[in-house]
Amino acid sequence: MAFPSAPLWIVSILTLLSAVCSNVVFGGAHVNFLMRASFQDDDPLQPVTSDETVSVGGAVTLTCRVAESDNSSLQWSNTAQQTLYFGEKRALRDNRIQLHRSTPTELSIIISEVQLSDEGEYTCSIFTMPVRTAHATVTVLGVPGKPHISGLEHPVQEGGTLTLTCTSTGSKPPARLRWFRGDLELQGRPDVVESVPDEPTYNVSSELTLEVSRADDNQVVTCAVDHPSLAPGDKRSEQALQVLYSPNVQILPESDLPREGEKFHLECLGNSNPEPSSYIWEKKDGELPPLAKAEGTFLRFEALNKSDNGVYLCFADNGIGSSVGEYALLVQDPNDPADSTSAPPTFTSTFSSLVTDPTSFTGSPSETAPTITVTTAIATSALSNELFPGLTVNPDSSATPPPFSPSSLTPSVSDGLTGHATPTDAAENIADPTAMSTSSSVDHAVIGGVVAVIVFILLCLLIVFGRYLIRHKGTYLTHEAKGSDDAPDADTAIINAEGGNSGVEDKKEYFI
Repeated sequence: MAFPSAPLWIVSILTLLSAVCSNVVFGGAHVNFLMRASFQDDDPLQPVTSDETVSVGGAVTLTCRVAESDNSSLQWSNTAQQTLYFGEKRALRDNRIQLHRSTPTELSIIISEVQLSDEGEYTCSIFTMPVRTAHATVTVLGVPGKPHISGLEHPVQEGGTLTLTCTSTGSKPPARLRWFRGDLELQGRPDVVESVPDEPTYNVSSELTLEVSRADDNQVVTCAVDHPSLAPGDKRSEQALQVLYSPNVQILPESDLPREGEKFHLECLGNSNPEPSSYIWEKKDGELPPLAKAEGTFLRFEALNKSDNGVYLCFADNGIGSSVGEYALLVQDPNDPADSTSAPPTFTSTFSSLVTDPTSFTGSPSETAPTITVTTAIATSALSNELFPGLTVNPDSSATPPPFSPSSLTPSVSDGLTGHATPTDAAENIADPTAMSTSSSVDHAVIGGVVAVIVFILLCLLIVFGRYLIRHKGTYLTHEAKGSDDAPDADTAIINAEGGNSGVEDKKEYFI
């Protein structure tokens, strides 16, 4: 028996011992992988593939390549070792499988509408001598179904406890469920995973317990699925919480400044779930006014009166509970300005004149004379009636008096009238632009009245002066007693006065 030469025999023994040691230390599979990788690096005809992951219903591309070609054909086989494509030729009649690319160094195919049954190991072969193969593992992800939330079929009362359950089916691997209330993530119980009989998928469920308050009413609770086959937020379910709670009553007035004589109403708002079914209006420490009418959520006043002042109560009940709201009504005077808290100031103007001989009038205010006092206030009719009894002023005038000015109270005549103005209110009230103002018609009436009085006084003075002149006529000479100083009697005096001419024509007297 012939033995091989020594060097070759020694190399073979060393190779065998190295393989045995490697299998003992690292395990046979790991050594085989290293040997295959080393062999592939050294063998340009060895095909190369890659593992792929795809979701159910998606499409996956399988590619097989070689570094060099010796004109041998590449072939793809499925998990059942059925040939799918041999070069460019279709071998299996499955329309879901299409040729993507075929060259001497590459063979690529596309599998669309992937199903769970398509998962497994696919083989690429090149028919050289010997035949070389490579494997590609296709992992198919089971897409979980849209989650379903249960436990919200009926509303829960305020302060109660609510248990919610979220369930998702058909996931592979098992999905993870997450809870949210609004944007805040909540911690539920650990997920319960159940495998589906005769299917490689799983059903997952999770529970969440909440203690609810009225603030949780209409809050949105979300259950979201976290899975490799889905983008974040792809599949989620949302439901709003329904919380029952008693009313929170608030009374709103029609106006912040209710005035006497005006229409007015109060509205009772009962914030609750469900809405209040009954409203009851009452007045604290008394009965409702006769002109107040309760109409559900409204309490209406046909005409406000100061006797309506008081605290009004509204009771609201929705079957879950009842509550009461209060409102203090204070009726304002209709003549009071909305932004004024004090009465307008009153100014008194005094005019003095001395009704005597106009030639002796000096205009001194200290002389005894009749005094006319004019009081200017909001009620202008009092001024006109006091100063000028014959002057008619419209008492219904609602004009506002003009701002006070001292110069407006100074008389404009120079025939003996003097005047001074004395404010009777605080100085700070004068600055109020709404405190002292009169209409232009009243101003014209006052001025016309003053002028009429002055003219009337002047006419009276002229008449009195004329009558005085008539009654006090002067003396004049008639020459009746001329020469009577030395005459013993009247006849002699007459003769002497006429120069001794007794035949002289009789003298005549003319009276003017």
